[in-house]
Amino acid sequence: MLKHKFFRKDLKKWISAPPEVWQWEVTYEDGGVLKQFGDDGVFHQFAEIDQNRLALFKMVSPFNPQTYTLLFSDPNMKLIHFYRNKVLNAGTEEEERIRYYCFGYEKRVGTKVHKTIMMIAPTNDLIVTEEPTLVVSNNVS
Repeated sequence: MLKHKFFRKDLKKWISAPPEVWQWEVTYEDGGVLKQFGDDGVFHQFAEIDQNRLALFKMVSPFNPQTYTLLFSDPNMKLIHFYRNKVLNAGTEEEERIRYYCFGYEKRVGTKVHKTIMMIAPTNDLIVTEEPTLVVSNNVS
């Protein structure tokens, strides 16, 4: 498996980026593609995405056949991506660290900003919510 790196300008050196179970890919309106874990070994950061040209955002996994796709048809949609890490049974022999892969968009409607977040659970199920803090490990299959 290819080892990915990104360049830290402040440190002026290349840093290794560990692989993720779920990785993003974007396709631009002109057909160009940017992958979080590029085919050339470069790890791309979320800030590198040109949101003004965004056509679609995908979450893909080298370990799972599912693909989750978000289409960008409205120029007012702003892409969101983050991780939600949780520790289950903290301090016990059964302690387990889990990660939710979160993505979605926010959109201003009048004076309000509406957010729609998709969360990929450790079971690879997709949860759609406006409030990610409502998702806890015992309400996900």
